[in-house]
Amino acid sequence: MVVVSGHWVDLVLVLSVALIGLGVCYGLTMMILSRREPSRLRSGPLAMSTPKSVIFVLPCLNEDRVLGTSLERLLELHHPRMKILVVDDGSSDTTARIVAQNTDPRVHLLQRVLPNAQKGKGEALNAAFAHIVSGAVIPFDNPDDVLVCVVDADGRLEPHALVDVVPRFDDPMMGAIQIGVRINNREKNLLARMQDFEFVLYTEIFQRGRRHLGSVGLGGNGQFVRLSALMSLGDTPWSRSLTEDLDLGLRLLMAGWKTDFCATAAVHQQGLVSVGRWVKQRTRWFQGHLQSWTLIPFVLKHTKGTARVDLMYHLTSPFLLLVTSLLSVAFVLWGLDLVISLLLGSVTFSWWWVSSYLVAFGPALIFGSIYAGMEKESGWSRVRSVALPDLYVAYAFLWFLAGWRAVWRVLTRQGGWSKTDRTVEDSAARLDSAHGSLVLSGADVRTL
Repeated sequence: MVVVSGHWVDLVLVLSVALIGLGVCYGLTMMILSRREPSRLRSGPLAMSTPKSVIFVLPCLNEDRVLGTSLERLLELHHPRMKILVVDDGSSDTTARIVAQNTDPRVHLLQRVLPNAQKGKGEALNAAFAHIVSGAVIPFDNPDDVLVCVVDADGRLEPHALVDVVPRFDDPMMGAIQIGVRINNREKNLLARMQDFEFVLYTEIFQRGRRHLGSVGLGGNGQFVRLSALMSLGDTPWSRSLTEDLDLGLRLLMAGWKTDFCATAAVHQQGLVSVGRWVKQRTRWFQGHLQSWTLIPFVLKHTKGTARVDLMYHLTSPFLLLVTSLLSVAFVLWGLDLVISLLLGSVTFSWWWVSSYLVAFGPALIFGSIYAGMEKESGWSRVRSVALPDLYVAYAFLWFLAGWRAVWRVLTRQGGWSKTDRTVEDSAARLDSAHGSLVLSGADVRTL
């Protein structure tokens, strides 16, 4: 408590109201923007005037559980100038064998070996970039006409993705386009469903809204980047940050390139079904976000207008989340006290309960209508439309745990990169490590 103009003011209460108000206003603003198409897209379907080559890059470290089916799905895409480059980052399983046995000439394998391998996803992508620039994957005369698409080993690209995305690169300043992300095993358990809800909110509301602000970010799965844009960033366009995708998007914007979001296509990936693995993954993401704070001075210098404002909000959001976590403890204690009072019969109704519920859960309920619309074909009920957003607020508390765990890792100088474990996917292309020999007559193979 402090005295202001002769009155006692509760600074904690003021800060709480300010942060809540900021978050709610930002979220609702982004939702309003997301419901409108940018003027550049209102003229109808785009038609590609210049043929583009597309190179899918799959960075892999022990991905034999999912890689076979991923290659099969990518090869089913129809594009006349398409290649697939799998980067085996020093795997100890049969990842390399699965690629090498594939006889399709569009599939290439780049093998990295220790001590150069296993230094993070960014370094694996930089190795792929150097390999592509050398012309070893596909010969090219103009890097403006080559697109690099980063896909995780478990990624399932929708069949129409290339038709929707590639024509948008006819804009010569379009540096990168991110597509939506869905969780393909969202029916597995509640945790997987919450991740799907989370990704839909992020892409369908915040990414779509950022199209109007010029601040669309890139994700680690389903990012399309123009080769010339990557080349403009030097020999190592991806950083060693734990969130190399966030850094890449920021650096492209600061270099003057446009980034955009394609709302009509998505990549489907596995969701985590274990809370422990979820916390481990999100800790890495949060720590990488903290590492990106070193880019704040450059964002302030090289961006302007609404893009600068939104990027600064995005970069400082981890700090806001940590502060909110402390304030949320008081809210939870108040809720527990209310429940105990109700059980003891010692409390009377107050409209404060209603206002508190609307502030805490209202935005999630509004956002939930977007998710319900996307799930209507699966028989989504009204009960689930109300219950899921309420549960999502509780799910968001897990981010507090991941956030403080990331802070501890920063303070103790733990910066190791750890990959997300996959679940086995059945496929005829998956090679059992106990059978068969490594056949190199299939995919084109390079070793670094």
